Amino acid sequence: MNYDNQEFSVKNVKLSLNREFDINLPPNTFCWNRWVIGKSMAFVWRAIEEKIPSATALRNKGMNQIEVTCKTCGAVEESAVHILLRCNFAKRVWEAITKWLRIPMVNIDGNLKELLQEILELHRSRNVRKAIHATVIQTMWILWKTRNEKLFKGKQSVIQTVIEDIKNASFLDVKLRSKYHMISRQEWWDFNVNM
Repeated sequence: MNYDNQEFSVKNVKLSLNREFDINLPPNTFCWNRWVIGKSMAFVWRAIEEKIPSATALRNKGMNQIEVTCKTCGAVEESAVHILLRCNFAKRVWEAITKWLRIPMVNIDGNLKELLQEILELHRSRNVRKAIHATVIQTMWILWKTRNEKLFKGKQSVIQTVIEDIKNASFLDVKLRSKYHMISRQEWWDFNVNM
């Protein structure tokens, strides 16, 4: 579309946007959590839309990838939802995290958006849900970092170490970014929090 001869006006901008975007699509309902560091939130937001550089995303963008299977389990094509939810390694991490948080096992057959929505609908107090949501975001971020360390550094991770990294990162986020500055590491490690 040629915009060179058009006069700038709010009406022209609205008309242009209506032509460029489908306003009938539902809006992205991603829930931002201020208790989580920005890069982790932005990463998950991008992962929901499959916009992180997984092997299949890179292949779909035209990069010549020789191997698109998951670098962790080698079972299926590596997509964002596979890395962060369905990979055998991720499943074992989620089992441990949900047990620690005392919540039902996440639906690994769903998608990332559904997982986050399930967390926001838990029958817990608002602030406990927010803390669990922050932990889920950190879990996805650390699963991604773990995948990258294996792919680029050849570092093999142990489930227990990953769990400890998630507990530590989520503890620091909640302690530093919420009003619950007095929460102790032991309370967090036991997930015995009063919020």
